[in-house]
Amino acid sequence: MKHWFWFILPFILAACGGASARPMVLATVAKTQEATQVSGFSATKLFALTAEMETVTAGNPQNDATITAIMGSKFTLGTAMAATMTAQPSDTPFPPVPADAPFCKSTDLQASFGSNGATQSILLSAGLKNTGSTACFLQSWPQVWLMDGQGKPLNVDYSYFDIGLSVPGSTATEEAKEGSTAKVGLWPGWSVWANLIWQNWCAAPVSGGVVIRLSFKSTGIISIPTDIAGAGTCNAQGQRSYVGSAKLVLVPAP
Repeated sequence: MKHWFWFILPFILAACGGASARPMVLATVAKTQEATQVSGFSATKLFALTAEMETVTAGNPQNDATITAIMGSKFTLGTAMAATMTAQPSDTPFPPVPADAPFCKSTDLQASFGSNGATQSILLSAGLKNTGSTACFLQSWPQVWLMDGQGKPLNVDYSYFDIGLSVPGSTATEEAKEGSTAKVGLWPGWSVWANLIWQNWCAAPVSGGVVIRLSFKSTGIISIPTDIAGAGTCNAQGQRSYVGSAKLVLVPAP
């Protein structure tokens, strides 16, 4: 028995030694595989993105400081701009014509004319510019007539109207209240315009063009020739033609 025991003892020891050495071999293999995996991960895009994100994350505090500085600068500039805009002067109102200024003389007024077609009517504008050396007044509601070249009044009806939306009849009421008292002041170089609308002219064209005659109580009569021969469309044969006039419109010099 002893002989056989000593014969198999080396095999028993070898078996025990192999069993204890196997974990060491497995640990070595695991470390090798881990190293291989780390090396492979380093070569992937995920590794590069991870590194990039770490860099961005590390720079965030600096970026935050930069953005804060930029926004602070913009706020300062915006505040300064707002203060400048607030400090800008408002529009200067037109200087009033002195109350003791005289009425305009017809010799100090330069006449002009304009026209524009409208639906079944024509719009006429007569302008008067103060070419004198001093300020003066004009009556705001002149009497208006349309004449032919020989000074004969045309067969038309007249009334007052308002350009734009208004209560029907309000313009005539306004003229009745202030027709003899309302006036408009003109500094040298300033103008006023009398606007007219002419409808339903069914007679023959006016030879040589219509003449607009404006009559002012204190200034006199001013005649303004035109090249308009009629009121456009005759849309109501047998009915009288109509001319509406409005309050003078002031146009200051540029």
